[in-house]
Amino acid sequence: MNITAATKVFAVIGDPVSHSLSPLMHNGWIADHGLDAVYVALPLRSEDPVAAIRAMKGLGFAGLNVTVPHKEAAARAADRGDLSVANVLWWDENGILSAYNTDGLGFLDALSEAAPDWRTSVKRVLIVGAGGAAVGIGQALSPHVDRVHFANRTHARGEAAAAMFQNGRTLRWDDLERGFGAADLIVQTTTLGMAGQPAQAWPLEFCRPTAIVADIVYRPLETGLLRAARARGQVTMDGLGMLIHQGARAFEIWFGVKPDVVKARERLTAALT
Repeated sequence: MNITAATKVFAVIGDPVSHSLSPLMHNGWIADHGLDAVYVALPLRSEDPVAAIRAMKGLGFAGLNVTVPHKEAAARAADRGDLSVANVLWWDENGILSAYNTDGLGFLDALSEAAPDWRTSVKRVLIVGAGGAAVGIGQALSPHVDRVHFANRTHARGEAAAAMFQNGRTLRWDDLERGFGAADLIVQTTTLGMAGQPAQAWPLEFCRPTAIVADIVYRPLETGLLRAARARGQVTMDGLGMLIHQGARAFEIWFGVKPDVVKARERLTAALT
């Protein structure tokens, strides 16, 4: 690829980002469509991430994906977008910074692939975690279900997430057995189970046979939670689905074209094996 001063630069920012597959995914799509752009991963460590994000306009960035721990800061940094958390930023031709959250809709796209009839079978959801991804997923699921329960190790943060939704509720971390037993859909959004992070003994023995189990971690692609759920015969969804579909929605915001999600999964699966 010939990179010039006219090449548009995009990035994923967060801390850490060394594990991210987003550069492989987006640069693959950029090549597919012959676009003059490049996508990189940049660690962002700042005491004032809002100011740091706004300053990236002056460095020539056209758009950003945002991961932990900066999704709240991304929403505050934007000129447009009434959001509490954002994972996509885009500077338009006038330099206006707009914020989007594609996490939730990307999750729904992936869930519809893994369990096409979920809308008729899922009434109660348990989201493990209360960060930016958890909130985005909760926002997308809330209109389609009766209850969205958040269970977080820091209970106050779980309460804050649940308070954003009329049908939001909280569950204490030491009550996960009851939560797993009542849920039609369990969504694990924390770093537990990620490579290099602590493992967790999940109470899957309490699950309903029809419960769907999703984990947004994709390194490893088969987490301990998913491995145990599959052994029980549960319908499962790995973390690549959400990564790809939220990324596809971001790509369409930036470039106005829909990328090939099947080709992306082939590339990313190969990179993980």
